[in-house]
Amino acid sequence: MKEKLTFFDFCSGIGGGRIGMESAGLECIGHSEIDKKTSETYEKFFKDNRNYGDLTKIETE
Repeated sequence: MKEKLTFFDFCSGIGGGRIGMESAGLECIGHSEIDKKTSETYEKFFKDNRNYGDLTKIETE
């Protein structure tokens, strides 16, 4: 079984980049957007509330 490629949607805006990535078969594992209204739109479009906020403050493992 082939493993699906994943991506993190940095500076996601309303998700235009995500549409292209998902069209290419990749799976979104989260996004980063600091603008509240833009983030609300993204969440409505994709039913995805995994917003990590300011990408300069994301903790890595």
